[in-house]
Amino acid sequence: MSKQIKLKVPATQADIPLWKYQEYAKIVQDAEGDLAEDFIRAKILEIFCGITLKQAYELPLKELDSVVTHILGLIAEKTQLQRRFTMTDPNGETVEFGFLPNMDEMSLGEYIDLEKYITSWEDMHKAMAVLYRPIVAGKKEFYEIEKYKGSDKYSNVMKDAPVSVTLGSMVFFYNLGKELRKTTLSYLQDQTQEIIQQQQKNHSEVNGDGINQSMRLLEEMSEKLKKLQDLASINV
Repeated sequence: MSKQIKLKVPATQADIPLWKYQEYAKIVQDAEGDLAEDFIRAKILEIFCGITLKQAYELPLKELDSVVTHILGLIAEKTQLQRRFTMTDPNGETVEFGFLPNMDEMSLGEYIDLEKYITSWEDMHKAMAVLYRPIVAGKKEFYEIEKYKGSDKYSNVMKDAPVSVTLGSMVFFYNLGKELRKTTLSYLQDQTQEIIQQQQKNHSEVNGDGINQSMRLLEEMSEKLKKLQDLASINV
């Protein structure tokens, strides 16, 4: 090769900021039948390694394959929920962010914004601004975070958050969603069985309308949750 191209290859998943992963996710989403595999691999180097697309095409094929395999390996790593993490701003000030300490105490505003943003990688930095905010008091697992004032306050900051933090929260919601769906379905089935038994006991015909309505309600409740599970399952 006539000239040497310097690559800034991330060593760990935590070295990848969320905004780069969002760019990667968009490329993959738009690539269905439209973009060649070689173009996607070159874009991976452009996004994650700080080189131009032209430079990516100039790399020896062996080196390109090695780096792409490494990056895809980082992305595929299993990650657990990280409740606290730190970020340093351009002025050198370090801020520690904490995950929502108690999901049961989530406000309506937090819930509405989280539901709106968490099923789209394009808006994932906004969802992260709902889930994580600066810690204002407490130590270790017992802490308090800043009161929610809308996702706009920290959404741009969260673009630079380690993608490992985001993927960990996705795994958390994926597992939570599985349990909720299983519990809800089990409960509804029990209730339906009780209705059938009661109606049979009263020598009346089983009213299928009530059962069907309950099943439709379950489907509506779980539809958005299922979208989140599908989104997260890639990294589980």
